[in-house]
Amino acid sequence: MAFNTPRLADSRSQCVKGIHALVKASQVAVDILVEAGIDTAFGIPGGSAGIFFNRIHERPDAIRFVLTRHEQTTSIMADVYGRLTGRPGVAVGQGVFMASSGAFGIMEAAASSSPMLVLTDTSDGGAFAQHAAYQSGTGEYGSFDLPATFRTIAKFVAYAVTAKEVVQGVQLGIKHSLAGRPGPSVVLCRADSLDAELGAEDRPLLYPSPGYWRSTRTVADPALIEQAASILGSAERPVIVAGNGVHVGRAWKGLRALAERLGAPVATSAKGRSAIEDTHRLSVGLMGAFGRSEANRSVAEADVVLVAGCKLAPNTTRYENPELLDPRRQKIVQIDIDPRNSGWTYPVDIALAGDVDLDFAELLAALTRQGETNPREPWFARDSATADPAPNDSGIVLRPQRIVDVLNDVLPTDAMITMDAGKNRLFTMHGFRAKQPGSMIVPGGIAGMGWATPAAVAAKIVNPTRPVVAIAGDGGFSMTIHALATAVQANAPLIAVVMNDSALGWVRDNRPHMQHVADLSAVDFAKVAEGFGCRSAHAGDAQGLATALRDALSSTVPFVIDVATDIAVSHREIYSP
Repeated sequence: MAFNTPRLADSRSQCVKGIHALVKASQVAVDILVEAGIDTAFGIPGGSAGIFFNRIHERPDAIRFVLTRHEQTTSIMADVYGRLTGRPGVAVGQGVFMASSGAFGIMEAAASSSPMLVLTDTSDGGAFAQHAAYQSGTGEYGSFDLPATFRTIAKFVAYAVTAKEVVQGVQLGIKHSLAGRPGPSVVLCRADSLDAELGAEDRPLLYPSPGYWRSTRTVADPALIEQAASILGSAERPVIVAGNGVHVGRAWKGLRALAERLGAPVATSAKGRSAIEDTHRLSVGLMGAFGRSEANRSVAEADVVLVAGCKLAPNTTRYENPELLDPRRQKIVQIDIDPRNSGWTYPVDIALAGDVDLDFAELLAALTRQGETNPREPWFARDSATADPAPNDSGIVLRPQRIVDVLNDVLPTDAMITMDAGKNRLFTMHGFRAKQPGSMIVPGGIAGMGWATPAAVAAKIVNPTRPVVAIAGDGGFSMTIHALATAVQANAPLIAVVMNDSALGWVRDNRPHMQHVADLSAVDFAKVAEGFGCRSAHAGDAQGLATALRDALSSTVPFVIDVATDIAVSHREIYSP
């Protein structure tokens, strides 16, 4: 992933090269965010981390601050900002709460390769740190061990106890969040370090930041590229499995070009959804346990499988079913920026380490050198029907499949959707047809409930002119419904579609005789949404949902559509045999 930083402004260069006695660590730290092109920070004040908010407040020309209602939504929003911009999403909050509530989004970012920078504190009480602890996270007697906690969930942790370590921590936190496979960095600061003054000549010296961020984008060994191209070029039935790495590497154009050259159908993992637009003739959609039949058939019938930016998790491989993927009868070429991920689940014939988009370009060039210059005709025919048969609805409640069909019919080409966990996510991943690459934002690192709405807030802030739709079940929507207040306050008019069946649907499907562990009390989310300052509508049939969506697309405030959803429809209806 490219990360280009603007030149240092003279004042900021001087701030680092020749610091005067009155500059505080927190001030320089925020200046570094500006240097990195980071224009938004998400958070909720608390503890000594509140000092960061003071400094961000002093830079309204450069950084927008989005006040959240909870550390969980703070970290989710930072995750999505990182996914969509390629720059670290900044999450600011008090240490004990960022390490507990905020861990939700930090773990998702770590597993989904999202660049993130968490700015937080140990709340140690300064001169009283060694006495009876209160909210303290330094790891000493009576306190929580926040350095150790963050190291279990983040890619990099800087524990800053001096002013200079704060500055260095931010510089290196940005570096590590972006280098190689992206992920979350945490800068954990002792209370007295943030407002401490920086000494100009104290060692170690501080240097301008961009030199720490420069890195070489990697490409696979040329000899292995040639071998992989030979295997792909000689394949009779090649297929490409596209994962989240295609999104991380912004490799959508390269994927499409390589697929067209090979005539290879493109199947995706869950997080790889929309790696190629579903309107493309080579897109066969989601594969695996909840995949489309044409995706699973194309992979099963392939003689060569190119796995691009995908770790081949159990859901993707139908729990390693050899009828789907089998290295004994198929050749496997795998591309991943982290060499450890290639050959992790299956042995491979060729492992290509490097940025996915660069390796795609090199493979195309190698195919040309080897005489493969013209696009091939696809070897695999897509199903004649691109959607499931229209289900019969009662007119009072809608089946999940019908809800997704209406979304496909009504949403414009440039719409982006965010998803939650649970049955609603399965039906959406299976049936939604992305019209543009990169338009489906899917949690899958920890895949926790409550992700869709705060994710949509961040997506709308990053892309204010595009429609952004959060799709959630009533269980997950309830968990972070307060994100609607943030959306109103941040002027982020998202659309939320709530599949409301008054139950934890997936749990209920798996425990039909234990409804007490799955059934929820009925909630009128349309009324609740109005209390947050949103517009809303109810829908119980396809026409009502379509009308509500069209109204929502023109709304200047967030719009919640409470959809009465058929609880009798099981996720097993789309479970791959």
